[in-house]
Amino acid sequence: MKNTIASGKNKLFSLLLLFVIWVTSYAQENPNLHIKANKNADNTVDFYYEKGAVGSFIVSLNFSKLENAENDSIPKFNVTANSGFLFKLKPLNKNKKIDFFYSYNVTQGYLNPKINSALTYELPFKNGKKVKIYWGTRPGISPDRWKKYIVYSNNQDSVFTMRKGVVVFLRTLTRFDKDETAQETKKVAVKEIVVEHSDGTFASYSGIEENSIAVKVGQNINSHDYLGLMDKSNGGRYSLTFDIYYHEADTEEFRGNLVAVNPIFLTQNGSEKLENKKEYVVKHN
Repeated sequence: MKNTIASGKNKLFSLLLLFVIWVTSYAQENPNLHIKANKNADNTVDFYYEKGAVGSFIVSLNFSKLENAENDSIPKFNVTANSGFLFKLKPLNKNKKIDFFYSYNVTQGYLNPKINSALTYELPFKNGKKVKIYWGTRPGISPDRWKKYIVYSNNQDSVFTMRKGVVVFLRTLTRFDKDETAQETKKVAVKEIVVEHSDGTFASYSGIEENSIAVKVGQNINSHDYLGLMDKSNGGRYSLTFDIYYHEADTEEFRGNLVAVNPIFLTQNGSEKLENKKEYVVKHN
């Protein structure tokens, strides 16, 4: 997925307008999740899973051959526990075995979580810091369905969690910083921390200095726990990109569509949604 983010002008360091293209792979490289089919004496078939990875996963089974089965379609599954039962195949003719071949796809996520729209998040910076929010959006998609928040700083500020959860990813994204004046594009590696919340939503914190990262995969964290320090962006300033998202079921894509949560944040004004190019003062409970 390619996300295009336009930054504002860097008034202190440059007059160049920088465009940032984020390239993210959402395929799980090694989910460490295995599915096993157990054939029973009554010709039914039970499907079980075992999961060694942290967090929730979306599992989709694909049958290239399925004969003598009552099931005409197999739903996608949200897998959260370390092991468990998925589903049962029942034979049409109970005296004959079910003949089948199958494969499966796995990706980190949770389809169609129940989202509490009244839940309040904390901005991921120290209490009292003034920040200016920029939206990163995608052409042709409403900001209500997809956007990231970007903050620039002249100082290397600390980054904190917005909400309680568990760390499910520490990964490297590829970012291309394009200088429209010099007509040069630089490839930059960006560290991202992804936290899963109890309701199946995820928070992404991109632009963390690698040597400052203070959490590990599988670690449970509370709201306003320290994650690390902001990393430098093109132009000499520091920047952090963050967002909250979930997976929405889609018939064409097994992992669903990534949809932005437009949460309420606690600021100096109370609880409010963040507007583009507006300044806020960070406040914690």
